[in-house]
Amino acid sequence: MKRYNLHAVNAEKIPDPPFLLVGNHAYFIDAALIEAFVSYPIVWAVAAGNFRLPLAASILKAADAIEKRKGVPDVAAMRKILRVLKDGGIIGLMPEGSVTWDGEFGEVPPGTEKFLDRVDVPVVAARMNGGYLTRPRWADHHRWGRIEIAFEVFRGSEALDFLSHSSDWEWQREKKIVFKGRKRASGIERIAWFCERCGGFRTISARGDEAVCAECGAALTVDEYGYVSGRSVPEVLKVQRELLAAYLAREGSLKVGPGEAVILNTLTEGTEKVRGEVSIDGLELRVGERSYRLENVRGFSTYLKRLNEFNYDRDVVRLKTEHSSYLLYCAHRILAGPEASTL
Repeated sequence: MKRYNLHAVNAEKIPDPPFLLVGNHAYFIDAALIEAFVSYPIVWAVAAGNFRLPLAASILKAADAIEKRKGVPDVAAMRKILRVLKDGGIIGLMPEGSVTWDGEFGEVPPGTEKFLDRVDVPVVAARMNGGYLTRPRWADHHRWGRIEIAFEVFRGSEALDFLSHSSDWEWQREKKIVFKGRKRASGIERIAWFCERCGGFRTISARGDEAVCAECGAALTVDEYGYVSGRSVPEVLKVQRELLAAYLAREGSLKVGPGEAVILNTLTEGTEKVRGEVSIDGLELRVGERSYRLENVRGFSTYLKRLNEFNYDRDVVRLKTEHSSYLLYCAHRILAGPEASTL
């Protein structure tokens, strides 16, 4: 793990099994980095979507990972989790469900605290810092700096309080660590939807370490500490969400361009594909000729960089767009209400 300049704090506190391990979801391979400091095999509970990726599925199945659906109660997965703990094993969970878009600890599903308080085993919290700055979710390229994982042991949901202080920005203000990399702004279109100077929608494009507005020439620069023109990503996104809310109030809908939906029927396990222009308004999300009423959408989430996933009646819908997954997620929260994304 020298490649990642990986360091542990309090790894000696990790107890013998059984225990439940929870971590903040900072990086796409954070589970593997955590395992570097745990002397026993970890059975991870993993979002069901990963099992539909051929390479990932074979790895996860070989590791006996537990498949868990996002956004809906999954009784079968919960039974498997409790069985592993009862048999003296280790369960690994990332309560947020998705890798952070902004380097902060995100929301956890309702009932998580109650579940952690009810398990009759120690809860080990693994708090990672530097993972997000190594590969921001929006970015196209890695950077190389330092990753730290701090371990603490709790009896229940206090572990979430510990994880809630996992902000890479608080950590970076103290550490001031250089993260070296190329084309640091590449991919920033995934979080910079509007030009803050002229208000242009989708006018920003990346050029190396900068992103420039095609309409007015305003520039954003991503520095070697991870800041965007001197601001943290949460500060940038706060403004972007405000501009998005104003745009939706003014225009009534959002059009994001072409996309493809893969639809899995959970009863028959049959799949179909739908392609076409993607848009969302206060009533529905559309993919080509297919319409999904927002009142029936459950568990709307983002997955990887380009995917949204949600439950609709008995279907699991996975929607792929080029740069719009987090944009659609935020638009859905504005139009349907923040609680709708976690139901």
